[in-house]
Amino acid sequence: MNVKVGSLIRRERQKQGISLRELARRVGISGSMLSQVETDRTRPSVSTIYAIATELGLSIDALLSEAGQEPQAPAGMTIAGNNALAEPSLAEPASLRGLVASELACQLVEAGDRRKLELESGVTWELLSDYLPHLVDFMFVTYEPGGSSSASGKFMRHTGTEFAFLLRGELKIQVGFETFTLRPGDALSFDSSEPHLLVNEGSEPACGVWFVLGRRLTPESHAARFSSAAEMSMARAQHHQAGRTFAPRQRTDPDTTP
Repeated sequence: MNVKVGSLIRRERQKQGISLRELARRVGISGSMLSQVETDRTRPSVSTIYAIATELGLSIDALLSEAGQEPQAPAGMTIAGNNALAEPSLAEPASLRGLVASELACQLVEAGDRRKLELESGVTWELLSDYLPHLVDFMFVTYEPGGSSSASGKFMRHTGTEFAFLLRGELKIQVGFETFTLRPGDALSFDSSEPHLLVNEGSEPACGVWFVLGRRLTPESHAARFSSAAEMSMARAQHHQAGRTFAPRQRTDPDTTP
């Protein structure tokens, strides 16, 4: 089912006492553009919708909810108890604290029941689960030919870690100064606080499964995963030395292969 997000954005903005002009300033777009988004006269880009969701403290599930209400914890889930999965830590979202492993429920989302959000330039998000909306964004993502996370080529950044698995087509992902071309069966993970841009330069849709962990963590708690910038750099260097960093494959033309 297709979902329109404009009315939810406007309602949440007004509930928080934020003017249209102020929210537009925070997310880096014009007031007229935000007005068109709120009245569903234009589709926001991926970078814009992430920025709006972050500023308003909304989960992707809330954006994809026609009722515009934050989902409740699944039946059987508890937020308090003695048998917690782990001790709370600075980097652990409050929504995960105190969960009892034996009481976690299950959730089935059938293909025809997926909530769909159509964004700018042929990008579509389909929600695969709203099981832990404050912790995880789990989506089936499609980039039509020419589709981009930002029509203007603007890089986006937000808290969290992204995990992508491509099922069809080709998708170019720029993360910082590195460029990766994903093809069917390829997977990529990266720190979402690094500037990144996604573009489909191919002739067929690029489709894959996206898993964004910790998007709603505060920058402080996200940074707490690393005790220092030096530790972060060391971890990256170790990944490179171990050969675990994804390297784009060179295309081989079958007509010229011996």
